[in-house]
Amino acid sequence: MSVYRKWFCTCTDKPVELSYEELLEGEEGEKAEPFCKRCGATPSSDPKRTVIYRDVEDWED
Repeated sequence: MSVYRKWFCTCTDKPVELSYEELLEGEEGEKAEPFCKRCGATPSSDPKRTVIYRDVEDWED
């Protein structure tokens, strides 16, 4: 069983799943951070406090 985190933004009053930005070449060591396509909020930069998460269990493992 694995547990992974899904990030959502509530800037539209409904939870919308955050998308991941693709990393450019040369940025291999860095992890892509999820961001909101509408307001640009990320888990580390969320001034309006609209980013939430849910932990999802995967029973396939």
